[in-house]
Amino acid sequence: MMEARARLLSGIPAILAVVALFALDQKYGGGLIAGLAIILLAWGAQAEFYGMAAKSGIQARAFPGFVAGIAWLWWTLGGDGPHPLHFLAGFLILLLVWEIWMGSTAEAPARLGLTLLGWVVVPFLLAYLLLIRDIPEGWAWLIFLVAVCKTGDSVAWWVGNTFGRRRMAPEVSPKKTWEGAAGSLVGSLVAGGVVASTAFAEPLPATVWVGAALLANLGGQLGDLSESLLKRGFRSKDSASLIPGLGGMFDMVDSFLLAGPLLYAFLTWADRVG
Repeated sequence: MMEARARLLSGIPAILAVVALFALDQKYGGGLIAGLAIILLAWGAQAEFYGMAAKSGIQARAFPGFVAGIAWLWWTLGGDGPHPLHFLAGFLILLLVWEIWMGSTAEAPARLGLTLLGWVVVPFLLAYLLLIRDIPEGWAWLIFLVAVCKTGDSVAWWVGNTFGRRRMAPEVSPKKTWEGAAGSLVGSLVAGGVVASTAFAEPLPATVWVGAALLANLGGQLGDLSESLLKRGFRSKDSASLIPGLGGMFDMVDSFLLAGPLLYAFLTWADRVG
C-alpha cells in the first residue's frame, strides 16, 4: 500500500510535467526545450549507470562517456551529426587512446566495455526520441510514447501485484508476471487511443495508433526488463533513490530505451507505405 501511494504521488506529477513540457515545446520551443530535457535525462541516467558499475567494482571511464553522450544527442538534436558508425568508431578510438595514455591494464577490457555500453544503452538509444520529435506532429508522438509506456508500466504493476501468478523472467525480474504484461498491453492501448484522438491535429486512424501502441508497449516492457538485467548484473536494486516509488533517472527512462527506436521505425515504415 505504501509503495502504491509513493508511485501515485510521484508518478502522476512526473507524467503531467512531461506532458506540459512537450506542449510548451510545441508552442514555443521548436524542439529545443524537449531536446534539452532529453539530454538532461540521458546525462542523469548515464551517470547512474556508471555509478552502479563503480559500486559493483568496475570503474568505467565516465568523463569520455558523458562527452560522447552529450555530443551525440546534441548533434542529433541539430540534425547534422555524423553517421552512427563513424561516431562509434571515433568514440572507440578515443577510449583506446585514453586507456593507453592512462597506462592501466588491469580490467581494461571491462572498463572499455562498460564505458561503451553506458553510451549505447542510454544516450544512443534515447536519441531516437529526438528523431521522433522531428517528424510531423512529433511533439504529439512523444506524448503518445510517454502515455503508452508509463500507463502500461503502472497497469502492469497493479495487475501483477493483484492477480499475477505466472512469473515472466524470475531470474531477471522476480515480480514481473505474464498477467501483468497482459494488463500492461491493455493499459497501453487505452492510453494510446485517448492520445490518438486528442493530441493530434486530426484523430489518428486505428491502423496507425494501434500498431504504434503495440510496438511501443513491447519496447517499454523489454526496456524495463533490460534495465532489470543490468541492475541485477551490477547487484543493485535501484539505479538511484531520486524519486520516491520510482527510483532514479535510469528507472524513469528505461521504458523508452527500446520503445523509442521501435516507435520511430514503425512511424518511418508507416509513412513509406502510407
